[in-house]
Amino acid sequence: MPARKDSLRYEHHTPVGLVRDDLLFRTGVLAALAAGPAHAEAPTDTARVDQRAATFAREQLAAAHAPAAAFAVVRDGRVTASGAVGDRVSTSTPFLLGSLSKSFTALAVMQLVDRGTIDLDAPVTRYLPWFRTADPDAVLTIRQLLDQTSGLPTSAGTVDLNTPDVTLEQRVRALADVHLVSTPGKTFHYCNKDFATLGLVVQQVSGQPYADYVRDHIFGPLRMTHSYTDLAAARGDGLPDGSSVWFGVDVAGRTPAFPGALPDGYLISTAEDMTHYMQAQLDGTFQGTRIVSAAGLKLMHSASTTVTADDAIPDSDGYGFGWGVGTLHGQPVVSHEGDTATFSANLGLLPDQRAGLVVLTAYNGVLFDTAGAYEGALSILTGATTPQTSHVFLTTYGLVDLVAALILLAMVVSVIRLVRRARLLPGRVAKRGVTRAVIVPTVVSLLAAAAVYALVFFGLGATMGAGGAMPISTAFGYAPDITVVVLAIIAFLTARGLSVLILGLTALPRARNMRHA
Repeated sequence: MPARKDSLRYEHHTPVGLVRDDLLFRTGVLAALAAGPAHAEAPTDTARVDQRAATFAREQLAAAHAPAAAFAVVRDGRVTASGAVGDRVSTSTPFLLGSLSKSFTALAVMQLVDRGTIDLDAPVTRYLPWFRTADPDAVLTIRQLLDQTSGLPTSAGTVDLNTPDVTLEQRVRALADVHLVSTPGKTFHYCNKDFATLGLVVQQVSGQPYADYVRDHIFGPLRMTHSYTDLAAARGDGLPDGSSVWFGVDVAGRTPAFPGALPDGYLISTAEDMTHYMQAQLDGTFQGTRIVSAAGLKLMHSASTTVTADDAIPDSDGYGFGWGVGTLHGQPVVSHEGDTATFSANLGLLPDQRAGLVVLTAYNGVLFDTAGAYEGALSILTGATTPQTSHVFLTTYGLVDLVAALILLAMVVSVIRLVRRARLLPGRVAKRGVTRAVIVPTVVSLLAAAAVYALVFFGLGATMGAGGAMPISTAFGYAPDITVVVLAIIAFLTARGLSVLILGLTALPRARNMRHA
């Protein structure tokens, strides 16, 4: 709810965002990005550039087998290119925004700062008197939540990804049991709970539920008429079922409503509505209406802390208020992305060009790059040459399917061999003893099962900054096919070990008779 990923990633910061960059080599897109703007278009050709970016986005989304997606380019206050992929999908189709929602929360906070009702350097307890973490002496400020230097760990924001019934206040109150991992104000740590807390502050200060505030003060003034804070309403307006990928095949999944995560990952919008949002983010106004002060906009888009590649913020070496800040081909970029289990969103602003790009997709997964269309198109907007369309989706899942088939074959062969050896087991026990013939193979199989579990799930948990294993339900949400394969391996090794033990115990009487014969 995974900025990079959100890229950030995350997203809504999720396992997708945290893991995907370690699993993918974006050959086509990365090669083009590295090449840079060697053959830049002339400034008068911006319309052609924007169309070229849109064409690439469409082709890359198709190559990545996106079942539903929409994209749009803005420049100088108007939409210059847009399009969609999928049946009954248009630029007016709603999509979940994931962690891109954080920028809306940052905007809401800055609006209240403009009105004098929020002080950036005030402690959170000024607005939420009961707020605390497990470190009683720690003082967290609004500014530290906005630039994610509060010291809250990434894991604090992922523990409740699979509990959509929890309320916003319950999520924030749960921080009372969370220890900070750095001194507030010192180090960047991406954490969904920073923005969940800010959402609750907005709610408390404004006197409105967070959803109502966003509708009244952001969606309304920006005429975002197909943007939602309610999942059921969005479904009524055409929100597609997001998709995960099973061995290369898109499988639709019903995303549950999570109103308690609106401020950090569950707002809903369309490509068309997001063009209004991008225009407001580029100069603080929309159609003559000021949405946020120039000073507030500058603060949001200025890096107040540094980030590294491990922080998973694409094209960014800094973080402002709800935005990654960096450069691409020498041009300033303000960006964020969002991931849920079955949706992905990417938005990038090029302030010097007064241009922006948004790509929304209704599918997600760990083993392929949902951001490829966005990354290549944004590169084109900077003046770089058009990347080659990447077909890594097909090659990746061709390999995944092959490996899965080989694993299944190995399991079948192992079962056949075990059945055949069962007849010989009494003799083995009589000859080698029960320890070598039964106990050792049993222990080896069970230890192998435990090792696979620890390597995969504790490894993923460590990647997320968690203090333990990634929940199986979380892993399944973002990589169902791989999770099934891993669980099948664990189950098989466990069953094999227990089978050897049971067969060995039943073979003991015959083994004793053989010894006495």
